[in-house]
Amino acid sequence: MVSAAAEPPLSVVDRVAAELRERIKRGEFVGGQRLFEAELTSDLGVSRGPVREALGRLASEGLVVVEANRGAFVRRLRAKDIVDLYEARAAIEGQAAALAARRAADCDQRELRELRELLRENEEFLRGGEFAPHLRVSERFHHLVLELADSAILDRLGRQLHVLAHHLQTTRIVRSTLSEPQLSVAATARWHHEIGTAVLRGDDDEAGRLMRAHLFETRDGFLALDGPKAGGQS
Repeated sequence: MVSAAAEPPLSVVDRVAAELRERIKRGEFVGGQRLFEAELTSDLGVSRGPVREALGRLASEGLVVVEANRGAFVRRLRAKDIVDLYEARAAIEGQAAALAARRAADCDQRELRELRELLRENEEFLRGGEFAPHLRVSERFHHLVLELADSAILDRLGRQLHVLAHHLQTTRIVRSTLSEPQLSVAATARWHHEIGTAVLRGDDDEAGRLMRAHLFETRDGFLALDGPKAGGQS
């Protein structure tokens, strides 16, 4: 598992970037919303310098768009963005699932205990349930697969993409009628059960295949949810 090495204290810019990243992730800032530096400095109790630098950092991560003479805006995910996001997640997390399964036979059993416990939590959602508590279990599942892969690069890239995916989920699903069955709590829980089971039995080909199929189905669900206007201009 990726080791949790001691890290230096966060700088002001780090703290501001982390707070803004979390607000975008939770859907408090919606796609296309302008982020005013003056409001953020007042709200966060910092000067404009750290806010401006933090916004630049989030722009490099794809969460924010900075336009000359207009300012910073939360990135609005269109159809092409959704396709790109889930193709990247499928590549990264499919490989991570395969690596996690490959390590299962030899790694310390304590590393697998949390996965077993998480799959037990996941069982309560196999027939459906509330979206918010399931989203927490779902996010932890995907993070855990990245950790079990024991690849610092896959872990870092995967977690960065999770912020965009979480933002997409909270702004699309919570505000929708959940009309697409592949986005349902039960459907996601079934995928996680199958992927986790493949990891635990050490079937790397199947774990990777299932993870990719899960993420591609999720992609298609979001595209269907947005409909033909998904690719329109911002």
